[in-house]
Amino acid sequence: MSTTDSGAKLATTIRQVQDLYDRHLYLDAYAVTADLWQASTDIQSLSIDHLVLGGRLAARLGGMRLSRRLLREAFHRDPDNPRVRYFARYAQSRRVRLLDELLAFESQSDLGGDDPEIRAAWYASYAYTWAALRDFARAHECLTTAHALFPDDSWICSCESNVLGMEDRWDDALVAAERAWELDPGAPYAINTVGTSLLHLERIQEAADRVAAAAESTQSFQVGVEAIWYQCALAETLENEQRQEQLEKARFFAEELPRFSPLADREARAAVARAQLDVAGVADDRPAMERWSTELRSPFHRQLLKNLQKNPGGRRIRLPFRRIVQKYQTCVPASVAVALSASGGEISAEQMASAVTFGGTYEWSAADWLRTRDFHVRFFPVTVEVAKSLIEHQVAFVVSWEADGAGHAVAVIGFDERAEILLVHDPGVFRQTEYLLTVLNRDVSPLGIKGMAVVPKERASELNALLPAESAVMEAAQEHQKAIALHGPDVARQIVV
Repeated sequence: MSTTDSGAKLATTIRQVQDLYDRHLYLDAYAVTADLWQASTDIQSLSIDHLVLGGRLAARLGGMRLSRRLLREAFHRDPDNPRVRYFARYAQSRRVRLLDELLAFESQSDLGGDDPEIRAAWYASYAYTWAALRDFARAHECLTTAHALFPDDSWICSCESNVLGMEDRWDDALVAAERAWELDPGAPYAINTVGTSLLHLERIQEAADRVAAAAESTQSFQVGVEAIWYQCALAETLENEQRQEQLEKARFFAEELPRFSPLADREARAAVARAQLDVAGVADDRPAMERWSTELRSPFHRQLLKNLQKNPGGRRIRLPFRRIVQKYQTCVPASVAVALSASGGEISAEQMASAVTFGGTYEWSAADWLRTRDFHVRFFPVTVEVAKSLIEHQVAFVVSWEADGAGHAVAVIGFDERAEILLVHDPGVFRQTEYLLTVLNRDVSPLGIKGMAVVPKERASELNALLPAESAVMEAAQEHQKAIALHGPDVARQIVV
């Protein structure tokens, strides 16, 4: 196709394509322009509006790399164009630093131009950015301006839902998400916020049903991927026939993904492989796991399959537990609550966090809080043998991963001898996850990997008998941290001695 013909073709269909895009009929928009998605089409012949719309549509059709190429071309040609600046914001070179972006926004926050919808969307997108940096005052200022510029907009309501979610105001986040869906039913971003809000409110069945219903009538690759995730998440909470029913729905959506991504590039194909591998993993379908882990080049799954091949026998124990998604910096209270739930105990993660969490939670502080409530708490170095022994005796436990600037705690709720993995609930996400046993490397620190077990006082002697003698060193380290925090190095030195 000649340069003139391609430009004329797109010029005559631009309004039709934009209308289809706005109604989320991405495959219909592709059908109208299918002959233009060819290497022979010269993008130099396309106008700024064509490049922007083409970049947006390409992303919806699985062509993420092409999308970035088109949007970068638009930015190269007209970097001051408000629409280009907005839609190309995340397509720019990685050399563009967030700090520079924020300084530029502070100096001139309004995008400019005569399109109030784009100006409002710009403020809403920066509301999300400020919220991700925990600056909620600025985030809400941006949202207020956005609503004033362009009231009753689905995208702005979705951004507001995300901001409220990051504040752990999930009831309010759901209200904003439902408003976004009401204003624009079918919008991928709107159903994303609805599902996320319901999930954090522990309404997983409703979240899975809502996203699945959206996926059944969608032309969106992203909605299809989300539907698979939610069906697998729900399946993990079920058994037998109910579990299989959800997995069948997930398989159906997974088989549909290629149809939604006619421009699929390497990134989109990897997303398909991850979704298929997710279904295979929950279903324990080894041939499918091997196929999709090979395509995805997943080192974890390759090792898992090797372990399964060499261990035809072996136990798999998963203790029953309550899934809890943590609030900001409350991984220790959430993980303790999860671990206790596996043996029938119950505490309020919110109450513990309110009492002992500030900028994170010291494990010794959590232990003191628990001991005042008649729980027996022990710290110990986690090894494969100790982990298996605790799980066999119905004691889930908390593992803390420490780093220079921060750390994270998760609950170990089972193990699989065949796959040589720990079964873990990470409170940062809803889904169950798995760690290879090789993660329990004692050389990661002088004291090994820190574990924390909590049981009712009547099980104190049982727990003590399960732990190795060197647990006393790990407990002394916790007392040392407590002494440093509360009394200073002079008192802490006595513990070292």
